[in-house]
Amino acid sequence: MNYWRCVKGFTLLEMMVSISIIALITAIFLVNYHSTNQVTSFANALQKLSSDIRVAQNNSLGSKDFNGTVPRGGWGAHFNMASSSQYIIFADINGNGQYDAGEEYQITNFAQNVGISSTSPAGPLLDITFRPPDPTTLFNGTSTISNAAVNIKDTVNNLSKTVEVNFLGMIDLVN
Repeated sequence: MNYWRCVKGFTLLEMMVSISIIALITAIFLVNYHSTNQVTSFANALQKLSSDIRVAQNNSLGSKDFNGTVPRGGWGAHFNMASSSQYIIFADINGNGQYDAGEEYQITNFAQNVGISSTSPAGPLLDITFRPPDPTTLFNGTSTISNAAVNIKDTVNNLSKTVEVNFLGMIDLVN
């Protein structure tokens, strides 16, 4: 009887090959997991922005009060290119259709590496305001502009999408 035929087990070479394959599969998984996590973060930022604009619109439709009083000019979203990593949901207390200091309802910061890359109409500031009771949609305090857009960019993954609001108040993700 041959002694080597009765011994069962792995050789050192077989174990090293098996461990190498497991390590390679684990590395591929971790790289894809990190990339997928960043893309998900970008998608969440877009959905949160769209949702927050809808909150401002619904607050205007529902005549939600702000600090005990219903805002005369409704509710809106304020975008400032100087601080492109955040936006403000505001109550238009004085009715001018634009954000003024002290009207902040909610300040939202984007995830790391995500921010506003441009707005339309172009400029350093963009205010989208919904004036009750209809609500009428105002862009930078006027109803003569037909729509507004906020372009959001992920600088790590080079992703870009636009949240667009038209004069009827419809909010859409484009690109």
